[in-house]
Amino acid sequence: MMFTDLVGSTALSTKLDPEDLRSVISVYHKCVAETVARFDGFAAKYIRAGGAGLALVEAVPQFATNAGSPLQVRVGIATGLVVVGDLIGAGAAQEQAVVGETPNLAARLQALAEPGAVVGMSLTVRRPLYIYQ
Repeated sequence: MMFTDLVGSTALSTKLDPEDLRSVISVYHKCVAETVARFDGFAAKYIRAGGAGLALVEAVPQFATNAGSPLQVRVGIATGLVVVGDLIGAGAAQEQAVVGETPNLAARLQALAEPGAVVGMSLTVRRPLYIYQ
């Protein structure tokens, strides 16, 4: 499971007009979906793993946006069991719930990663798998 974060997105929200921010986020989401699809994955809440994470840290800065500087991403990857459950929400906000220790660990690893880095850990051996910058 991979958890990504667009570096500086909160700061962008204070600098950009909401329509411009939506455009930047849309370009980021498109990049994530296209990159993950190349690894036979899919973006469920924009989540996947492995080589896709490495490809994302290279691909995201290449997309042209009106943000004023290249976009960067942080990636956290954790291996382990998850349960993909019932659909929650309604309409455009509907998504599948993903629960377990793995998604929480992936989110924490992403928060530790430097911009443009991938940090991974296996729950079965509880040691870092790799750090890429």
